[in-house]
Amino acid sequence: MSKPTFIAGLALVVGVVALVMPAVLMITSFTGGRSEVAGGCTETVEANAATRETFSTSQLANAQTVIAVGQGMNVPARGVLIALAAAHQESRFQNYANDGLGRDLEPEQAGVERSLSLPHDAVGSDHGSLGIFQQQWPWWGSIPDLMDPAASSRKFFMRLMSVRGWQEMSVTAAAQAVQRSAYPDAYADDEAIAASLMGRADLTSGSVEEASWTSGSEGGPCVEPATFSGRVVSPLPASARFTDQRNFGGSGQLWSRGHTGTDLSTACGTPVVAANDGVVSIETDQAWAGKWLVKVGVGEGRLHTWYAHMQSVSVVQGQRVRAGQKIGAVGSLGNSTGCHLHFEVHPQGGSIYEDDEDPSKWLEDHLSGDVAQVVNEAATGTEPLPDHLIASFNVLGHSHTKPGGNKPSWANSRQRMRWAVQLLDRYGVGVVGFQELEPPQRNAFLAFARDRYSVFSPHGETSNSIAWHRGRWAFVSGSSFTIPYFNGQKRHMPMVRLRDVLTGLDSIFLNVHNPADTKRFPAQARFRREAVRREVAIVRSLDARYSVLIFITGDFNERHDLYCAMTAGGRLSAAAGGSDSSTCRPPKYEGIDWIFGTNAAWRAHGVLKRGIAGKVTDHPLVLAQVATPMATGGDR
Repeated sequence: MSKPTFIAGLALVVGVVALVMPAVLMITSFTGGRSEVAGGCTETVEANAATRETFSTSQLANAQTVIAVGQGMNVPARGVLIALAAAHQESRFQNYANDGLGRDLEPEQAGVERSLSLPHDAVGSDHGSLGIFQQQWPWWGSIPDLMDPAASSRKFFMRLMSVRGWQEMSVTAAAQAVQRSAYPDAYADDEAIAASLMGRADLTSGSVEEASWTSGSEGGPCVEPATFSGRVVSPLPASARFTDQRNFGGSGQLWSRGHTGTDLSTACGTPVVAANDGVVSIETDQAWAGKWLVKVGVGEGRLHTWYAHMQSVSVVQGQRVRAGQKIGAVGSLGNSTGCHLHFEVHPQGGSIYEDDEDPSKWLEDHLSGDVAQVVNEAATGTEPLPDHLIASFNVLGHSHTKPGGNKPSWANSRQRMRWAVQLLDRYGVGVVGFQELEPPQRNAFLAFARDRYSVFSPHGETSNSIAWHRGRWAFVSGSSFTIPYFNGQKRHMPMVRLRDVLTGLDSIFLNVHNPADTKRFPAQARFRREAVRREVAIVRSLDARYSVLIFITGDFNERHDLYCAMTAGGRLSAAAGGSDSSTCRPPKYEGIDWIFGTNAAWRAHGVLKRGIAGKVTDHPLVLAQVATPMATGGDR
């Protein structure tokens, strides 16, 4: 199981990152983003006699994406109109990166300039805002998501549909309820262009690929150059258990500026295969890459994939290879600090500084359906669905901070829950397992978040509860099971079955709090062991009965011993990483708050301790990013 990295801006829970640097990286500007070319392919949109605007191909494509994503989510036409008006006002449908030079950034927004390494149409500096909706990072999501017009559109629609009564609001009021702009009336004059764009689109189609414009230009519709559509596989086999460090565009001691690929860390000697069909070229004068820099190209000016640091190669110059064919073996030659494959993607066959694209994102978008790691298959023609976030959050019980409690210097529980809700909103948490959510805190949570979150607390025991965002999840059923708490006292733990409103697929979520050793209750280890035994048993029972993903969150009050007990047998894996093979190898994570799952495609894991989180509780907010599976049938 690959160890995941987490969303930019949060603490990273990863192993040692292998670093690589091309021989020369003293450059003055990035060229990986899209740029507007004067006199290029444009179209004019006329809303009324007074409103005419000329848009580039990429602007129209971004507007088209907004419409198609809304259709795919079954958003009513008025909701799509609101989204178009918002995107037009915020960016004129330009995908904005942020150079980080604005003097209005919060401490959590340090690093927003990494967006420059992703495809973009324009560069801004405003409040850490990114993408076509100018959504602020990190509170709206990860940098790659906010720079992806489809992913950012989904975020807008999910937030819109959680606004109570949005259908009856004016366009500007509904857009403001989502965006919370400093200029609340700004969206009113964007409605005409939005309506015109909707009229130009084929609103009967059901996907991004099918949606099309009715051209208004004399020379016919603008046409973008064709993109590579051949078979693509991972350059390392799934059996290699590699870690994608996702460090494209990063900075480090071994490169001067802008890491031009991603590092796939695994054991030296692991086979490396061609990611695509093509012809091999080998360069032997690139010292940063080791003895050989191998490239597999489709043709001049077309896709080339690069492979560096290999300890051996098994192909020759000019050889034609197929996707999946072995070309070498992982090594650590050149500018490298450990065994890994440095992998680059150049869609137009450019040099090291030209048209380099985030390889991790490119693989996710292009992997063919027969590759084991694929969650969303490009071969189906289905737009990938947005990942979802699960959280475990011990919110420090009301009794600790009330008058006479043992933490008198902390804010009262109502204020702490206000901050907790702000955190969940910032990171777009879909499901959260709460521990120590005492009744006043549950009441406060609902007071601040009732319009978007629901809560399940079994048998009136609120301390261990599960909450979910109704914009993404619908309640199916709830239940509970018991574990021994302090001195073996029986305690009910919640279990809910929720349905993903985007896929129609169900998942089961459990949340627990196992007893700790305290001054009042010492020597609780045997009760913790029994609690873990029951928790594993209930997950295995559910897993055998239902064909759904199962997740368990909680304050387990155990570290590495817990990991080995939970993952024994291979059914459960941890979002924090580690190995669930025959030999138990826990991750380097040192916390006691964990998230586990069955068959989960973990994207990322993060631990938030500082800032607002440090004011809410003496525990971290633990987050896990999970890939959304495709709807392939199964239990209902």
